[in-house]
Amino acid sequence: MTCTRVHAFACKIAAVLIATATAGLFSAFAAPAASAATPTPQRLGYCGGDDWEPAMAADSGHVYVLITHYSGDTSCDPASGQNNSRIMIQVSSDGGRTFAPPAVVAPAPGGIAYPSQADPAIAVDKATGAVYVSFLAFGLGGGHFDIYVAKSTDHGSSFAQAVQANSKGCRKCDHEKILAANNVIYDAYTQGPSHFIAVSTDGGTTFTQHLVDSAFIVGFAEGGVLDAQGNAWFAWGDCSTSNCTGSPAGNYRVSQTLAGGGATTFSPVLATTPQGPDCPFSKCGFSYFGPQDAIAIDSAGTMYLAWQTGQTAASKSPPIINLSKCSAGCLSASDWTQAGRVDDKTAANCPGSACYALFPNLVAAGPGQLYATWMDDRNDSLDGIVDHVDGYNLWLRSSTTGGTTWTGPGQQISGFDPSQSQETANGFLFPYGDYTGLIMNTTCTTPAPAMAWGEGHNWRGGATAPGHIEFASFC
Repeated sequence: MTCTRVHAFACKIAAVLIATATAGLFSAFAAPAASAATPTPQRLGYCGGDDWEPAMAADSGHVYVLITHYSGDTSCDPASGQNNSRIMIQVSSDGGRTFAPPAVVAPAPGGIAYPSQADPAIAVDKATGAVYVSFLAFGLGGGHFDIYVAKSTDHGSSFAQAVQANSKGCRKCDHEKILAANNVIYDAYTQGPSHFIAVSTDGGTTFTQHLVDSAFIVGFAEGGVLDAQGNAWFAWGDCSTSNCTGSPAGNYRVSQTLAGGGATTFSPVLATTPQGPDCPFSKCGFSYFGPQDAIAIDSAGTMYLAWQTGQTAASKSPPIINLSKCSAGCLSASDWTQAGRVDDKTAANCPGSACYALFPNLVAAGPGQLYATWMDDRNDSLDGIVDHVDGYNLWLRSSTTGGTTWTGPGQQISGFDPSQSQETANGFLFPYGDYTGLIMNTTCTTPAPAMAWGEGHNWRGGATAPGHIEFASFC
């Protein structure tokens, strides 16, 4: 739920002023066995970085990965220094085995030369084949933070259209998540306590902004899914204070927006979390280890919510990840049950449960078929010091019982490439952004999960400590 590296000050400004994943309905796909061979990760973006916070989608023939690119190490390749603070797309037409080079989605959205872009989100309209990329554009005088939606009708090769989704009432928008189906697009975002959903019914040509809620102090859209009736469901992680401190500090809810319009109903608070741990670096984004949740829906209509919380109710308690699910209704607390724990961070190398499980993500397929990823630093202890600045890895678990049980322990997806300076034999040094990508790779003969994540040296990055986006698929 937290701010990206470059525009972290936006959340801080909003706090002072106030004091998507996409998912679809899948047929019954076979879950990979817990012992399935781990795919070899590949680096996307630029050799020299500096690449941050991916978003992902797929259709029947393509895998799409978005990154936010900042100027990186030009000694590795000169292109790393170009396209600073621009949303880039890489497209694979062979299931993720190879990707085309990074390309800018919209260098000047709306014909405006915004200095910076961040917060990518992506959705594919399976009915029309259109690819929609939403992002934050900012940096102009006056301090506006605008949400744009770019549209491609040629599988991400070009984006002829980029339309502003926000309107009056949201001048410092943040953290958008997008869904698309049958030429209807839903884009959820926030400004302080104001929760907005912009809706287009003409394939992204025009948008109508709806103020759908004004609860809590700082709100964040975290992800979305479409149900069988075409209703849009979003997960939200909201802070009770301007700096997301205390206990509870974060509140998790879901909302339903009726198909084709902006009529939206929120659930009550379904779960809470205490204040997250402090970031080990002097500067990090707003509440970097704070509230996070993720939403998924399977083909039977069961909805899932993974939510990050403390292992105790105390502020700054080491985070864990829990799972709740709902089979019908989903707008009252009684519709939801807690299924259990997602992460298994204490399986090894986590003395005193002091390691952190962070940044949950979910995707569902057939009835009860659920996949979850998270990052944890259980291997941080292997160097003899638990300081949360090394030993991070991306982990995957799968379930055929809707998360009531898991097919096996967490499977480490991230690897060790000695040519990448942020990676060590124990794991990467630090999560590079708090967004990860997790999709069903529908280009596979049997659709299977694919993942993307960011690895860095520290939170700030830059040309001397660039971050990288990694991709892996079971296809």
